[in-house]
Amino acid sequence: MGENSEDEIANFIRRKSAYLEDRKRALGTEYYSAKSFWDRMWDAEWDSLNERMKETEIKDIKMELLPIEFPKLNYEGDFLNLYSFDDFSLLHNQGIFRENKFLIDRRGRWTKKIVAEMKTYGYKHLKTITKEKYLVMEMI
Repeated sequence: MGENSEDEIANFIRRKSAYLEDRKRALGTEYYSAKSFWDRMWDAEWDSLNERMKETEIKDIKMELLPIEFPKLNYEGDFLNLYSFDDFSLLHNQGIFRENKFLIDRRGRWTKKIVAEMKTYGYKHLKTITKEKYLVMEMI
């Protein structure tokens, strides 16, 4: 980290905490069976990622934000965005997810696990579209 201002330190701690919480959430209850092992492993992962980010840091380049487009599917007359669970988690953890009703592509994950996970984010499962294995989710 460049200069150690309070904002930089707070931002670093926030990012690391969000990363570790996301890893715990993704692993599920298995985390608690070997908590110290997973904590050590994820701390090492974080340190490695952080070092790589420092090495590839680009300074003084203006970056333009590109809009992220997700497919829209017609569901009972509504056009809902389709997100993978990973995209949803990433957007939600960054604090930029704003949908009230949407579709989740479970991509081979267990419906029951995703429904439980989505409940922790404040969403309820309305229906499963069996053919495509999409879950219709809505804010509680």
